[in-house]
Amino acid sequence: MKALTLEDALNKQKFIPFDLVLNNARVNPVKHPECVMFNEVKTVAVVADGEHLHIVDLDHVSKISIPARLAKAA
Repeated sequence: MKALTLEDALNKQKFIPFDLVLNNARVNPVKHPECVMFNEVKTVAVVADGEHLHIVDLDHVSKISIPARLAKAA
């Protein structure tokens, strides 16, 4: 996935929390746009999830998914 795609999801006027789904089926929830940071060249993202930080290589992100409970409300 390209950083621009992720940035588009983070910068929507009305932010909707979403999940980053990795190639190995691991899911990293993004609950707020300020929970994601990029490295300088935007190939890696750090996702804050409570007290945990997940380092994600953007080449391993297969899709952005909106959880079903939020998709119905949107």
